[in-house]
Amino acid sequence: MGKRLLTSAIGLVVFFAVIFAHHYVLYIAGAILAVMLLFEVFHVMDIDKKARILGYIISVMICFGIAINKPMFAAVLSTSIYILSIVFFYGKVKLTDLFSSAVVTLTISLFISVLYLIRKYCDQYSVMIPFICAWMSDTGAYLTGSLFGKHKLAEKISPMKTIEGSIGGVLFSALGSVLYIIVLVKVFAEGMPSLLVATRFAVLGVTAGIISQIGDLAASCIKREYGKKDYGSILPGHGGLMDRFDSVLVTIPFVFYMLVYYII
Repeated sequence: MGKRLLTSAIGLVVFFAVIFAHHYVLYIAGAILAVMLLFEVFHVMDIDKKARILGYIISVMICFGIAINKPMFAAVLSTSIYILSIVFFYGKVKLTDLFSSAVVTLTISLFISVLYLIRKYCDQYSVMIPFICAWMSDTGAYLTGSLFGKHKLAEKISPMKTIEGSIGGVLFSALGSVLYIIVLVKVFAEGMPSLLVATRFAVLGVTAGIISQIGDLAASCIKREYGKKDYGSILPGHGGLMDRFDSVLVTIPFVFYMLVYYII
């Protein structure tokens, strides 16, 4: 427990430092995080070394492309390179490894890079929302499941998760989202958010809580398929980076579109 708390404390310091630093710091940190997450997933899936290196290169390209506001160019170029790699590496790398590398690389890199768009079109405070929703959902699911969990949610994928815990996670995510906007409005506008704004953030929190749990289960499917308990051990008491960011990843793009088209 001590290692877990210490890791969390250090992680939060780094997290806030990146969020509130110059936006270029977020771009660089996002690219580094994407590569580190890829490293863990590639290791668990035992993907060929050549396909791994290709994934790292393309990941950096995607992050850079979105950072300079060329997301479509980055996505098309990256996909085209993977298509060319099928021919170039044929007979040298298993096609399943190339396809796996492509899916994992494009998913992780594109989703992480959406953080840049949240910062650009909203602000640095909005960047925190997907993390708040996902981590509050994780916390709520654990606490509620520990106290009231009886009915299994997806026993074949994650035996410890329960329906009661899942519901608790969604409610915690909604609560975290609403409390966050209340704090922001209180600090910067010295007032309270309107009922409409609070309701919209509650809806965002509920849906983000559901999405984050789906991301968590999807990541657990990969570990289960390859017989692994954790994605790594870089975070004492927590496992690997992917074990902490699996639920956040899929939440990021959802929160971006909710903020831009539903709330702002």
